[in-house]
Amino acid sequence: MKLQNKITIITGSSRGIGKATAILFAKEGAKVVITYKTNQKEAEKVLETIGKDNGVVFQLNTANEVSVKNFVKQVIDKFRKIDILVNNAGEIIRPGDWQKDLNTWNNTINNNLTGTWLMIREIAPIMQKQNNGVIVNLTSTTGIFGSPFVLAYSCSKAGIIALTKAFAKIFAPNIRVNAVAPSIVDTDMTTPSGEEAITRLTQMSALKRMAKPEELASAILFLASDDSSYVTGQTLIVDGGYSLK
Repeated sequence: MKLQNKITIITGSSRGIGKATAILFAKEGAKVVITYKTNQKEAEKVLETIGKDNGVVFQLNTANEVSVKNFVKQVIDKFRKIDILVNNAGEIIRPGDWQKDLNTWNNTINNNLTGTWLMIREIAPIMQKQNNGVIVNLTSTTGIFGSPFVLAYSCSKAGIIALTKAFAKIFAPNIRVNAVAPSIVDTDMTTPSGEEAITRLTQMSALKRMAKPEELASAILFLASDDSSYVTGQTLIVDGGYSLK
């Protein structure tokens, strides 16, 4: 097992990529901290899937400083350490064009970029005391290429790429920080894009299909495990060849 007894936090793990990652990490021996913002029922289902001996469920709003601080304290009180942090929580607020209101902009930046920064700010000092740790951030190909349809989301994800590089420099050599950048993934975050947009985007990829959440989970596992022990500050693009267009 690649993650035997590793205490792993996966934010936003009640659904989609986070859920698939929690299930895979548990299979690899990790003790998984499953988090949810509003959907406790779905988070509990994930825990049932991986087994109650292999995880725990906590509510967490990553964009709220008090929530993050209280959450980290609960995890440390229970497990005494944190080995891996996967910053997966985030959302796309649609429509997200450049003329959208300030509230939509702020909410998107807070939920995606600020939430990732807050989690790292609170957890990295614990990893520094341990002299080891791994952080994997979820970004997006929209953060690399930009998207006029979800502008704030693109900017938040571009910020995560910059944040990943900066923190990799700050925390080296004992803490590795990397990111995964998917394109279109078959989750409930993608569905609101509409059938026409989904078809157009899948046809723009070399593999002509959406990614499965499990395929992203495998990429996250690679960066979280010792298989990538000499990798830090990188963004792994998992897009089915979309970036080849």
